[in-house]
This record gives sequence, structure tokens and C-alpha cells, in this order.
Amino acid sequence: MELMSRSCDQRMEFCEAMAQWYRNYEAAMKASQQKGLRNKGRSQGCPKLPLDRSSAHWLLHRLDCASPPPEAQSWFSRVHVDQAEFKHHVGQTLLMVTDASGLPLGFDIIAAGRANPKGRATVKGANQKAKDDGEGKMAERILGLLRHCMEAPMSGGSPRRPQILRVLDRKLHKLLRGSVDAVSALRLTLTSHAADDWGAAGPDPESGDRASAPFALRWPVMRHCHVCKRYSFCCQLRPCPQCNAVLYCSDRCAEIDQSRCPEDSSHKYWCKSLAQYLRHGAELANLPFSYAAEVTGEDFEMERFLSQNRLDHGYWVHWSLLVRSPNFLLHSDMDYSGEITSSWLTGHTDPYGPLKAESDILLACSAKGPRAPNLTSPLVCWTQYCKWRGLSLSSPVVALLSSPLSIYYIMTTLVPRDFPELNILKKKSLKIHIIESNREFQSLMVFWELAMLLPHVTFELLFIGEGLPQECDEQQFLLQQKGDRLTLVCPSLAHDEGTGKRSIRVKGYRRAYHMLQAPKPDLVIGFRPAFRLHDFWLSTLPRLQSLKVPAYFCEDNELSCVCSQQVMGAATGGALSSPHINPFHSPLRVTRGDNTLPWYSNAFVFHLIYKTATCPQRVPVVRPRLCDPAQQLPPANQKAGVRQNSPPDAPSKMTRKERKQAARSVLRKRK
Repeated sequence: MELMSRSCDQRMEFCEAMAQWYRNYEAAMKASQQKGLRNKGRSQGCPKLPLDRSSAHWLLHRLDCASPPPEAQSWFSRVHVDQAEFKHHVGQTLLMVTDASGLPLGFDIIAAGRANPKGRATVKGANQKAKDDGEGKMAERILGLLRHCMEAPMSGGSPRRPQILRVLDRKLHKLLRGSVDAVSALRLTLTSHAADDWGAAGPDPESGDRASAPFALRWPVMRHCHVCKRYSFCCQLRPCPQCNAVLYCSDRCAEIDQSRCPEDSSHKYWCKSLAQYLRHGAELANLPFSYAAEVTGEDFEMERFLSQNRLDHGYWVHWSLLVRSPNFLLHSDMDYSGEITSSWLTGHTDPYGPLKAESDILLACSAKGPRAPNLTSPLVCWTQYCKWRGLSLSSPVVALLSSPLSIYYIMTTLVPRDFPELNILKKKSLKIHIIESNREFQSLMVFWELAMLLPHVTFELLFIGEGLPQECDEQQFLLQQKGDRLTLVCPSLAHDEGTGKRSIRVKGYRRAYHMLQAPKPDLVIGFRPAFRLHDFWLSTLPRLQSLKVPAYFCEDNELSCVCSQQVMGAATGGALSSPHINPFHSPLRVTRGDNTLPWYSNAFVFHLIYKTATCPQRVPVVRPRLCDPAQQLPPANQKAGVRQNSPPDAPSKMTRKERKQAARSVLRKRK
């Protein structure tokens, strides 16, 4: 089905929303110029828009594009980023309008040299005129940007206007103070002074607003039509009246989606199922955490949650849209001249970021740790785990622990039920292949929980995927105790002193799974596999079929599980088990732009059902007799015992009487 929102990365969705808004903005500015409304926006006036009730004042930001610092240039070279692209943007200025909460409302790009119109006040004549023209065009551009942000806010919502405008740049503030009449025409009140930085807004003497929290940009869900991809700032979106799961901008788009071909790609085919999937949202949101109501909401903003809780380093960067790369450190004190593998290891020195109390609990390796859960009654929910581990239900750390806890749940609950003949809980060592799970490979320290939950098992984890970092291909790592703390080391770079007995061996392979040459695993697990979106599954699934190894996969949504069934059937002729809710799924909801379905990392789990090899019915094979070349066989249609449709070269089956006659004729010829 075309509803697979995962086909577009969230970063790409946000970038497409910005590009679409900017195209509409440029078209509106061009139309305004064609109508002759060029007098600094005075003749445009301002439409009668309601006040923005959520934010009384808006902010105008200025961002200047400069060359990256030396430490960043070295890093860009290592991750193969073409730095020539930056040269095209050096000197440009980005003007961005947001509300007080950091919600982006629109932006404009000013070419190099236009943001700072030069000219000296003491020079008369042409230079002074050029300066005035440059400042006038700049002011006109800013006023046009403000007007379009009111009429079509990029973050969505109804048209609205602020009461107060704050400018976070002294030169732009001075420029707008010179166009105070044009600003008043937009029914705006400009603050008396410019803000010096992006810090807390502080109390405004003109508006009487109280001091606000430190400013941080928000990255909300950009809602768009499922068919034409038009965003909410262009039109009003409405859900399907039957399932309420899919968003459309018009009846025309709804009709197109209803009549797609083939039939199983149309919304009509899936509508009832989507309504059922939507009802599972309440069950997925039934979590014991104190922040559950916030993180399970339909319009949950991941970036805002991370920012408010200061989750800006450690493994939390893998959940953010702001940083995506093989290495996540750009600190000036990092040694970029060392080995690539060792610098990659430095990203695991503080895995849980600012959660120091949780880090002390999860990384401690003292003998006084909690006793492992009983295998006959394993942990089956977050409440039991947090109580056993001593973690607070108000801590967001469980989002990072969802993957190792999902593996534990599969091993202790699902495999004994689905494959009882394996006796997996009695094994002393387990080799687990984790397929196409790049975020999990970037968060290796969390898998120490497997050693704490199942201390009698020696684990060997092999991460296989084409998206793994190139520098980690065929590299081996060890999760092990060093003193009373957990460490991640590379055996080729580490020393043996001070290491404990327990360890987890990890190895990475940067390739598709069907290209891997390795011993057969005990268990295969994949996180967010997305069978329909990657062609390599058409080769990987037959490889798993040949291995006949238990293979479990965790998906974000039930629709993804059902769509994976079609790929499994086409690739191997096999099937998938019915997906069910994973009790250890992440509590942080993943929002999608074109639908309102509940998406959570590791929300549903299913396993592969391999096609049973059927033994074909044996057909008796007649072996050809060695006979004399001079022997004359009877014609095919001479005897009733010979089949009429036998090919001329096929050996005929002789009756007993014919064999005797043939034997006599051979004896006569020999005599």
C-alpha cells in the first residue's frame, strides 16, 4: 500500500515542507510586485486576522551562513561531505520568523551583500541613493515575509497575527524602526529595543509579558495530503470520514486514493483495517510512565521533548533530526588525527547523556546488583522491569532500553512458545544476528542489559546491514567490566588488565545479510525492517528460509507488519505470524504527516513462518537395458503393452514373452 509513510524520511518530509512553503512565498511576492504594490507594503494593508492566542509576540531571527570551522571541516572530510557545496551559501542570510515557543512560521533567503546594504551616510549622490534603495528593498522583503507568515503559517493552523514583533538583530531592528508606518500597517507593534541573543525573552515592558523559558526551535509535525502531498499551510486537511486515519486536502484526492489500481493499493481495500489499527492507539498508549500523556499524543513533538529534558547528547542524538552521521561529536577538543575506530568509540563514553542517576544504575558492574529474574516467570512489562532495576517511572531512559528488552521478551516468552523444541533458555551461549538495525548498532552499551537479565548466557551479537558505518565493517568490540564500570572496547586497541569475566562480543558487517558468510545463528532479530521499501529483502528472506532459523522482527506499526506479508509470500512462499503488541515498545510516539495512525518504535513483533518443503511423489524410473546393437525392437504400436505416446528414443518396457524371444534370437546369432 502507498500509505507507507516511512518511505519518506522525516528529515525529507520537513525539508519538503520548507521548500513548498518557500515556493508559495516567492509566488506571492512575485504576484504582489506585478500588482505594483511595492511601496514598502503600505498599500497592502493587513487583512483582518485574529490575534495569535498561543503567542502574543513573534520573533524575527537572522542567521548568517559562514564557512564551517576547522574542526568541522576535518569531520566533513571523514564522512565524505563535499565542502564545495558550502561555498555557494557563504555570505547568504536566512531570515526566520517564529512564535515565542519556537514554532517556525516562515523564512526568507537573502543573497550575499543584500542583508547589509552598504553606503556611508556622509556620502551624497549616487551612493546615498543606492543605500536608500537597498534598505528599502530589504525592509520591503521583511514586511512581505511577515505578511505571508500571517496568512500561511508554515507550521500550520489558521491564519493569525501577533500583537508584538521582537527582532533579534540590531541592524534589522533599526531598519524596521525607519519603516514604522509600514509595520503599523500590518497591525504590529515593534519593541523599542532589539534582542541581543536567542536567550530567554524576559519581561517586555510594553506588553507586560512575564519572563519565558530559554528559546528553542521546535520541529512540529508537518501535516500533508496523502495523495498530492500539499501541506496544511496551503489547504485545509480532512481525515477520511470512515477510518479517520488518512488525511486528504480535497474530495478529488480522496476519490483518487479510493480508486487506485491494483485493488490492494487503494484506500477502499484498506479502510476498515486502518480503522481497526487506529483503535489500537489506546492500548499502545497505556503506559505506566508519568509523562505518557505527553509522549503518546497525536501531535507529539520529539524534538521539543528532547530539548525540554536536555537530552542533547549521548545516544539521544540518534532520536533527533538535527544530527545524523556516523560520528556525532564535533567538539573542538576531539583528536581528529587518531584512528577512525577509536574516535567512533568515544561516542559511547556517555551513553545516557544527562541522565546521571540512570547511568550509575545501568553502567555499574558491582556484585551487589539485582538478582536476575526467574526464567520460569520472566518480566513481561515495563512496570516489572523498572521495579527490578530500580528505575523511576518518570525517567525517559526506557526509550533507549526498548531494543534490548524486546530481545529479552522474544527469548524468554515468544521463542519458548513458538519454537519449544529449541530449549533456548537452557543454552549457555547464543549467537544472535541483528539485521538492518543501524540505530541499535550506534547504541551498543544498552545491550549490556541482556547480560544482567540472563547472566547464565554468553552472548555474541552480529550486526549486519548496509547502513552501518564503513569504519566498523568486520570490526569486533567487547562490552565488558573494567573495575566496577561497563566499557566498550576494541580488542585490537584495548589492554586486558582490569577486565571482568562477563562480556558480550559484538561484531559489525556492512553488507546485506544474504552476502554474509558466517556460522548459522541461534536467533535472527530485526528492528524496523520495512520489507516493502528495500529490494534486498527479496534475497535476504530466501537466505533465512534456507537457514530455517527463528527470525523475529519489530515494526513501528501494524500496517507495516501486514504489508510485509506480501513480500514474504513473493520472496519465499512463506508467511508471517500474526503481529501482536510488544509490551516493551518505546513510549515515544513517532508522528507521520499524512496519517494519524499510532507509530511507536518496536510496537509490534512477528516472526517468519517458513514454507514447508514438500517431498514430490516418486515416479518409477525405468533403467535402459544393455542389449545388442543388432537387436530389432518391435514397433511401438505392435503390442498392447507398449504405450502409444512414447517418444521414439525412449526405452520400451518388454513383456516376459518378448524378453524370452529376444534372448533366443541372440543365442542363434552367436551360434
